[in-house]
Parts: sequence; structure tokens; C-alpha cells
Amino acid sequence: MDERITSMIPQYGELNRIYTDILSGKGFSFEKQKFISDFYRQHEDTQAFETSLIGMVFETDAEHRSLLLNSLKREIESNISIYNANQPRFDNIDTRFISRDHADRFDWSIDNQMKTTREYNKELMEANGSLEAMVYRVHDRQEEELLNRRYERCKREYEKEKAKLDELYDKKKQATKEALSCSENRFKNMYELGCNLLAILEKYMTDQKRKETDAPDVSATAPNPDTIPQNQSAYFSMKLVSAVHEVCNGEQFEDISETDFYANMNLQPNGSKLKIRPREKARVCYLIFLMGETLPKQDRESWKVSVMELLGIEESYYKSKYKEPVSDFPSDTNQEFAKKMKTVFR
Repeated sequence: MDERITSMIPQYGELNRIYTDILSGKGFSFEKQKFISDFYRQHEDTQAFETSLIGMVFETDAEHRSLLLNSLKREIESNISIYNANQPRFDNIDTRFISRDHADRFDWSIDNQMKTTREYNKELMEANGSLEAMVYRVHDRQEEELLNRRYERCKREYEKEKAKLDELYDKKKQATKEALSCSENRFKNMYELGCNLLAILEKYMTDQKRKETDAPDVSATAPNPDTIPQNQSAYFSMKLVSAVHEVCNGEQFEDISETDFYANMNLQPNGSKLKIRPREKARVCYLIFLMGETLPKQDRESWKVSVMELLGIEESYYKSKYKEPVSDFPSDTNQEFAKKMKTVFR
């Protein structure tokens, strides 16, 4: 089995512990920043993640696979939820300052060692000067031996201190390299990555559920699939939401980021509230209808009620307006919107 999936579960667990530590006031160190940066670089290739999932389908039994994928799904959902509920706090963390502090932590030691090394170098230069001056004056063998021994001692002591200084410079160089590679605030990137991974994960989990539903009923007590809520934490995949956002952002809705749009449509905690633009409410009602039709029956009505409350749409208004774009005599604007929606919900 590809270790990518199995290793992601404890890694996401550690990631979520880092997030909760930040929120509980335990601080945010460079080691934690490096863990997040390394995690992002390791898993940002979502195509590799999907390839691993495909391999898992062929290499593991359904029970074992379900256990692993559900565990991973819970960890990703938890990470998304924590970020959504505390987005400004995470996005405002000055990770560049933390990285600079990591790179600069050797500066005090370097300054002190530099002073010590200069003192030994000064003594070495004096010993060397005495040796050179000796050849121009009368001296005996004993004096020459004493000066040579002094020079050799000073040289050894200087080289020892110079080695300590070089080691500190090497450590600073390595720390600076690490700091530069980990300086960017990745919390929003991690949220977007989580949404993409979750969308891929749910696709394969949905396929598995479909296979299980199509299998013969071997137990009279087996639950009815139509009564099992699916996708409770994320009603819609990132793929669908992204397509809707591309068409509707700045048109039916005020400008909002794709990730914030995803959170609003999935009724997840979020700092940026979705707002309908003037004279676009009827078309939004049609969009709500189309999105609701993609949901299981048991989730459809509850989602509609919640999203209409979020957007300030009365139920009576919704019922009277949601079919306007596809009515018998739609306006040009409604007709154009219906065409765009048809390309999204084909």
C-alpha cells in the first residue's frame, strides 16, 4: 500500500494539535511553522494523492480501506473547521518574523565568539611579529625557542576559536536557508489544500458507498442507504463550488474568495459572509434550487432552509422566483444565466 495515505493520518493529527495549541495560547514556534511548510510541500500534489487512492482501491479490502479513509476524512474536516472558525487569527500570524528570529538566533553567539577570536588573533599576530623582529637583532637559542613555542601555542588557540566561529557561521547559514524555505504563511494554502483533498477523498468514498448500495442485501437489519446522511460536513465538492464561483462571483454575489465561497455554501464557520448583489436574488434562488438537487433527499431541505437564512431569502420569495430563469418567457439576463448554469450542472 502507498504510504502516502497512511502517513497523512498522523500528520494531519499533529497539524490539528498545532492549530489548537495556537488557539490555546501555547505559542507558535519555528519548528511548528516548518512542520506546516514541509507538510504542504509534501502533499500539495493532489494528483499524486489521487493516484495513491486509486492504488489503495486495488490493494486493500473494503473494511480496511473504509477505516483509513474515514479517519483521514475526519482529520481533514477538523482542520478545515478549525481554520474556518479562526481564519483572521491564523492568517495574521507573522511567520516571516518567526523565520527571521530562527535565522538570527545565532547572532549573539557569533558576536561573542568573534570578539574572542579577534583577541586570540591579536596575540598570534604579536607572537609572529616578535619572531620576525628577532632576526634583525642579537638573540640566543633559548629566546628563539621560547618565541617559537609561544607562536605555536597562540596559533593552536586561535585556530580552535576560529573553528568555533566557523561552526556558528555554518549553523546560521543552515538556519537562514531553513527560514527562507519556511517563511510564507501557509494557513490559507493548507485550507485550500484540505478542501481539494477532501473533494478527491469524497469522490472515492462515494464510489465505495455506491458499490455497497448496489450489492445484494445480506442482512434484514441493514440500514437503508436513503436514510443515512452523507457528506455532513461538506455538502458540495470543491470542484462544483469552484465552477459556480467562477460564474457567479462578482455577478450574482459580491466579490468573495473561492475558499470563503466554499465555506458559505457548505454552511461552515467563516469570517466572510456571502452577499447577494442588487437585483440578483431571483437568479440566486434558481442557483439554490440547482445545488439542492445535487444533494441526497435527507439533506436537501435542511440545506436550503439554512442557506436561504444565511442569504436573507424568505421561503415565500424563493418559491415564487426560483424558476424565473427557466420560465416560459424569461428575460435575456435570466436566459443567459440559465445557459451558464446548464454548463455547470450538466
